[in-house]
Amino acid sequence: MASRLFASLVAVLLAIVAIYYQELLDTFSLSPILKVVDSTRDITYLGSLSPAGIEHFQNIFYAEEPTGWRRFAAPIPTRPVKGSVIDATQPGAWCPQATGDILPFTSKVTNISENCLSLRIARPAGTTQDAKLPVAVWIHGGGHALGSASDILYEPDGLVNLAAADGLPLVYVGINYRLGFFGFATSGAMIETKDTNSGIRDQRAALEWVRDNIGSFGGDPNRVTVIGQSVGASDIGLQLTAFGGDQNVPFQQGVMMSGGPGLNFNSKPDLVASNTASIAQQVGCGGNEDSQTLECLRGVPFEKLTNLSVTAARAARPPFGEGYFYPTIDNDFIQDRPSQLTRAGKFTKGIPLIGSWVTNDGAWYALPTTATDDEVLGSFGLWLHKLSEFTKEKLLQLYPLEDFEHMIKPEHEGQISPQYYRAAQLNRDIWFTCPVLDFTWQYVKNGGVGASQVRLYEFNETRYTPVFNSMGVSMWGVAHLSDIPYLFCNDHLGAGADNSDSQLSLGRDFSRTIIQFVHGTPDEADDRLQSWPPAFSDDPSKSPTDDVPSHISVQLFGGPHGSGSTKCSEGIGADMELMTEAEKALHWENLFSRCAFLNGQQFREEAGV
Repeated sequence: MASRLFASLVAVLLAIVAIYYQELLDTFSLSPILKVVDSTRDITYLGSLSPAGIEHFQNIFYAEEPTGWRRFAAPIPTRPVKGSVIDATQPGAWCPQATGDILPFTSKVTNISENCLSLRIARPAGTTQDAKLPVAVWIHGGGHALGSASDILYEPDGLVNLAAADGLPLVYVGINYRLGFFGFATSGAMIETKDTNSGIRDQRAALEWVRDNIGSFGGDPNRVTVIGQSVGASDIGLQLTAFGGDQNVPFQQGVMMSGGPGLNFNSKPDLVASNTASIAQQVGCGGNEDSQTLECLRGVPFEKLTNLSVTAARAARPPFGEGYFYPTIDNDFIQDRPSQLTRAGKFTKGIPLIGSWVTNDGAWYALPTTATDDEVLGSFGLWLHKLSEFTKEKLLQLYPLEDFEHMIKPEHEGQISPQYYRAAQLNRDIWFTCPVLDFTWQYVKNGGVGASQVRLYEFNETRYTPVFNSMGVSMWGVAHLSDIPYLFCNDHLGAGADNSDSQLSLGRDFSRTIIQFVHGTPDEADDRLQSWPPAFSDDPSKSPTDDVPSHISVQLFGGPHGSGSTKCSEGIGADMELMTEAEKALHWENLFSRCAFLNGQQFREEAGV
C-alpha cells in the first residue's frame, strides 16, 4: 500500500516538473515558431529561429510536385488556397540523385523525392514586411547531377548575420531544382512538346516566385542578385541567353562563381538524347523518340529511374556523373550554342555581373597519376570527345610542360609529375576560366552592359587544406568549391577544415564585398567596389580579336601575394620588371593566348559550346 502511494506521489511530482519545464521551454525556446503573413493571398508561413538569430523558412514549394504527367514538363507554379498555413520550419527533400556521402565537408544525402521544387529563405531576426531588403538568390552547383540548397555547405547564417551587423541586411533565398535524368533528359518528342531542360526552367520559375512573393518576407523584388557556383554560375548565363534574349529575367544582377555557359559541352541534344534512350530501354519503355516512350517514362517509379540513371552516369563520367544529363539546345529555352548566342547579342541586357574562378579550379579533374601527354588529353577526353588532332596538339603547345615543373612541392617529389599540374591547368581554363572570360567579355562587347558594370576575381585561398591532406590529395591546392565557405562566412566549417582567425578574416572581407554588390551601391565608409576596377577598361570595338580582350583587371582574394587588384595586358612581357608579384602570377597564366584559342571558333565548334 505504501509503495503504491509513494509511486503515485512520484508520478504527481514528475507531472508537475514536466509542466514547469514545458512552460520554461515555451518561454525560452531557442526555436520559437515565427509567422509571415501574405495578406494579399491570405497565406501564412511558419518559420523558425536558429541559434545564430536568423529567421528560417524552408521547404516552401514554388512549383507543383513534378510527378505523373508533370515529370519532365515545365514547372507548374503553386497556387495555395486562401487561408493556407504552410509549415516552413523544416528542410525538405533533395531532388532525385545518388544517396550517401559526397565530400567530407558536405551533407550526406539521405532524403530524396520528386516533390523537391522548394526554396529556403533566411533573413535577420525582426525583419518587417516593409523592410524592402535586397535579395541574394543562391543556385547551387553539382554538375547538374547532385546537390541541394539544404546542403550544410550553403548554410546562410554567417552571410546574413554579417550583412546585418554591417548595416547592410539582406534576404537570402536558396533554390532546389531538378537534376540528372529528371532535369535534363531529352528526345525528339520531348523537344517537340517543350518537355526539356526542366532543371533550368525550374530555376526560372523559382526566380519568378521570388519576384512575386519575396515582398511578404521583407525583400525587394526589384533588387535581386543571383549568385551561382559552377553549373549554378553557368545556368545564370543560360538564364540570360534564354529564349534568345527575348524575355526579361526576374533578377537585376549576377555573380558567376567558377562558371560560364561554355562549360556545358556538346550542347546539341544528340548525346543526352542517346543517354535518355538507353535508360528508356532499360526500364522497358523502348528507345524510340515518340510520345509513347515519353508517356511510358512518366509511369516508371522514380526510385528505379534514379538508380539506373545515376549508375549509368557515374560509370560513364566518374565519380559524380557530370556531363551525362545536362542542358542542351531545344529550340526554345536554349536556342543555339551559348557562345553563338552571346556573339549575336541574343541575351537579356542591363544585368551587372561579377565573374570568377579559383586558382586551381581544375585540380580534381586530373588524376594525380597523370604522367604523359596522352593522359593529359585524357583528363578531359570523356567530355570533349570530338576534338581534332590539330586541336589536341595545339593545346599541348599552349601549355608546355616546362611551365609546370616549378609546381612540384618537395613532399611530392617523385610522386607527382608536372604533367598532373599541366592537366589541372588545362582543365581549369577549359571548364572555368576561359568560359567565364568569354561570357563576360562578349556580354560587354555586344551591348549587355557598359564595361564599368562587369568585374572579375580570382580566389587564391582555401580552408580545405587540412581536409585535402587527410583525403590524400594535398596537390589539389585551391580546388573547385574553395571560395564557397568564404562567401557564406561559415566560422565553423566541419571535417577538420581551417577555421583560423586569418581565414575567417579573409571570409569576412570577401563576403562584405559581395554584400555590397548585392546592395547595389558602395558604402562610402567601406569602399570595396569603388577600389575594384572594372574587368575591361579598353574600348571593346578596338580589341584585336572577337574572342578575348586586350586588357583585363582581376581582383585577387587571398594567396601568397595578398588581396588586391591586378591587371594584365596582351604582350606585356617586356614590362615584367614593372609588375607586382601578383601581376607576374596573373601573367604566368597566359590567359590571352590560351583563351584566344579556347574561345576561338574552331575549339568552340569542336567542344559544342
